[in-house]
Amino acid sequence: MRFIKRLPKPDILTRKENVWRDNFLQSNKARPHNSQYAHQEIRSALNSMSFHKCFYCERKLKDISQEVDHFIEVAERKELAFDWNNLYLACDNCNNKINNKAISVDQALDPCRDADDVIQVHLTFDDEIIRAKNNSLLGLNTIKKYRLDNDQLDKVRVVQIKNFQKVLIQIQQNLIYESRQINELEKEALLHFQNVDQSFSLMFRVLLEKYDLF
Repeated sequence: MRFIKRLPKPDILTRKENVWRDNFLQSNKARPHNSQYAHQEIRSALNSMSFHKCFYCERKLKDISQEVDHFIEVAERKELAFDWNNLYLACDNCNNKINNKAISVDQALDPCRDADDVIQVHLTFDDEIIRAKNNSLLGLNTIKKYRLDNDQLDKVRVVQIKNFQKVLIQIQQNLIYESRQINELEKEALLHFQNVDQSFSLMFRVLLEKYDLF
């Protein structure tokens, strides 16, 4: 999870939000149709905000199922069904979250509210395994609510770590063979993994710090 700065409200919501909301409230339906709240214009803006990543786990969504998530559930507050600030982007794992009655959004980290430094106070990693830092209750709730310790996510994170290790090993071999110190391009190649547009960037931010690579 990393902080996500929300873009301006998409034009489709500026034009349609009130009509969609009022029609939905009058319909007595349990949920609105996703062709509205997950309209392509809305989905595109959410993808741009997160660099095509799940807001919660940071998994890239370009080649897997992506879902527009209601941060505060529709069943809880129907009037927020089309509220721009209530629409997030999630993979199917994270969208299958623990409901707000069990763990409310206020009891977990919020990528659109909490800064990176705040998130890192509560979440850390042991290699691919996500942990609550210092047994933080906020961290524990976040992991549990969004199922961030799911086996599937662990496997995907392992793949990304292996990619990082390949780059690191190649650099180390070059340094030994050429009897020199790491150069700026090599540093940049490693630091690239922690850039906010990369998959699981918080994990790599933690790993780079933990192993004191720089």
